[in-house]
Amino acid sequence: MPRPLLSNTFRGASTSLARLVSIRSDSVHLPAKYQQFVAEMIMLRLFSVLEKTIAEIAYKICCGAEYINGNVPVLLYRACSIQDARAAMLSRGRARIASELKWTKSKYIADSTKYTIDGHEKFIFFARTHGGMLDEMRKVRNHIAHNNSSTRLNYKQVVRMSYGADVKTPVGVFLTSTKRVPVSKIDEYLVSTRIIINDMVSG
Repeated sequence: MPRPLLSNTFRGASTSLARLVSIRSDSVHLPAKYQQFVAEMIMLRLFSVLEKTIAEIAYKICCGAEYINGNVPVLLYRACSIQDARAAMLSRGRARIASELKWTKSKYIADSTKYTIDGHEKFIFFARTHGGMLDEMRKVRNHIAHNNSSTRLNYKQVVRMSYGADVKTPVGVFLTSTKRVPVSKIDEYLVSTRIIINDMVSG
């Protein structure tokens, strides 16, 4: 199998992000309530792109992909295919085969790869570096998707951390408002997602 390229992963993610940025740009001309609805839909798609891309980066690294800067990651297991990489992450070194791999928190990323990719790798380092933003985005996304008592509590924590106070605000308003922050949260998340992916593939 030819060595997979992280540059292709970055290019694909960049295309998806550019579409979302374009939708966000178009939506600012809509009435506020529609802007808020569009921002929530963007957030759902944005986090899906981020989660899928992180998984793809991990699988490709496990298959021997170099970082974009040319550095070669240190592996604990060299997979022969994406499917083999995923199977190894689920089973290798574990007392029981894991039921799933998770990519939405730095802790989950480290656990999913701990028997296949060296824990000091830049991919893992940047997962931890951006762990706060990953977790914040995860909580906002989960509240949009599930809207239950558990997600509401986590969402309130994000609002408190962002505003410095307990402010009762719907998710759509939180994502689009610039009354309390200089840049809207949805715009911040769009930029942050690109930075996270860029760091993870760059090495």
